[in-house]
Amino acid sequence: MSRLVSRLASRPDAVPLLAAAMLLLLGAQVALVFKVPSWGNDEPAHMGYVASLAEGRLPTIETDIVDDPARFPGTAEELRGWDEEHGDIWTANHPPLFPLAMVPVWWALSDHQSAMVITMRLANTLGFAVWLYLVGALARELVPRRPAVAALAVVVAAAPTLVLRSAFFQNDGWASASAVLLFLVTVRMVRDRVTPQRVAVAAAAGTVAVGMRTQGVLVVALCALTLLVVLWRRWGPTGPGRRRAAAVAAVVGGVPAAAFGWFFVRNLLLYGDLTGQAALLEKFERSPVTSWAGIADIPGVVEPIAATPIPLVVALVLVPAALVGSVRRHGVRPDPVWIMLGVHAALTLHSVVGFLRVGGGLHDRYLMQSMPVLATAVAVGMLEVGRWWAAAAPGTPAAERRDWWVASAWSAVLLAWLAGTLAWLLHHHVFSRQAFSPVDGPVPDVLAVLGACAGAAVLAVLVRSARGVTVQPTASTAGPTTRSSATRTWPREDLLDGGPPSTVDVRSISARRRPRGRRSPAPRA
Repeated sequence: MSRLVSRLASRPDAVPLLAAAMLLLLGAQVALVFKVPSWGNDEPAHMGYVASLAEGRLPTIETDIVDDPARFPGTAEELRGWDEEHGDIWTANHPPLFPLAMVPVWWALSDHQSAMVITMRLANTLGFAVWLYLVGALARELVPRRPAVAALAVVVAAAPTLVLRSAFFQNDGWASASAVLLFLVTVRMVRDRVTPQRVAVAAAAGTVAVGMRTQGVLVVALCALTLLVVLWRRWGPTGPGRRRAAAVAAVVGGVPAAAFGWFFVRNLLLYGDLTGQAALLEKFERSPVTSWAGIADIPGVVEPIAATPIPLVVALVLVPAALVGSVRRHGVRPDPVWIMLGVHAALTLHSVVGFLRVGGGLHDRYLMQSMPVLATAVAVGMLEVGRWWAAAAPGTPAAERRDWWVASAWSAVLLAWLAGTLAWLLHHHVFSRQAFSPVDGPVPDVLAVLGACAGAAVLAVLVRSARGVTVQPTASTAGPTTRSSATRTWPREDLLDGGPPSTVDVRSISARRRPRGRRSPAPRA
């Protein structure tokens, strides 16, 4: 087991891989035991969307949900809804790519409703797992010189309510995964170089993001604009440079627009706006929130806030402290990558707040596409507490070891909170309300145990990473070293630093730091 943990810890993506496996296993466990369909997670509307596409019709928010008693004798009455509005496909304001991908599942399993819905649930669960892995990859790009930040950011992103929501038939998993992939490729083109392969991946990811959810439009627009500005400056003001920059931005932004721009024009013609939000609020007679007292009446507001108090407190208290400390140490150095992601997060939060004010419900999955920058900032704030009792010069092995140990401690707290909160959510939403589960037997329990093992493996890898960082015993040779090599990268520590790390030769540092009056040994041949 120790060898396995050591081999995992040697991978830079070990924690994202294990966390993604944990989410996949826990989400699959919930998907197997939750009743079919789940009204609170819009599964009837999503299923009706697939059924309508399978019949060759693109639905509207007024199209009836399929409720054929011959196909669904157990739930046909339930699919009709408790009123006329809830008997319609209210999710039809979103682009059709994910429902279209589920049409083959409908053709194959529509006579077995539970199997069909669970299969569609697991497709979304897999999307959530890929999303969580990509959150770690993007966090490494944001703070490449502090690897513990990216590892802790993944644990922060695995919020209990998001793990629970990964278990249902929705379009959030793959929509968010494709959006984060687009951000990731854009960051690499901004910081490294532009290649035809990266441009193609960005265009494909943007097309999927826009085709899954309307939120993808904002991501594509920001990435295309960032590439245009950065590449315009990089390649110079000459004609060829301008044309190359415009071409890259046109491909990244134009391909998704050409693929699904028609759908948003359709929304505008049908509902009066590009997203159909106003029509949906009117359809369900949502009341605007006009006072602070009305916050408690917002649908779904209690659960995500109650499930994530630790990251919320850190975001309000420790993140500002970390930001102020970084500015004092390094000053303000604008970075186009952080600006792009910060603007996206700010616009997303503004959109969510505006949606809540006009009567919409709060769902933390709305923040999934902004989670990389939010979770990274929270992780930096969490690691800031390490400075309170273990001062270490930035960029030294002591500083990295301190980061890993603090990340291990926070991860232990967050994983314990995840286990307890998820158990409470399962009891509250499943086992206290259902007489039976779609899937009985040992499989759900085995998945839950394996998910717990994956979470324990995350913590073991973090602890192993902390132990793997050693410091030379004497102050005169305080350069970095490891158990396996005398040369390692120990770059400068910085919150907003986005440059690539620089390799430092330990032996040269040791030679420069020897006390005066002490002869240096003759260099080896």
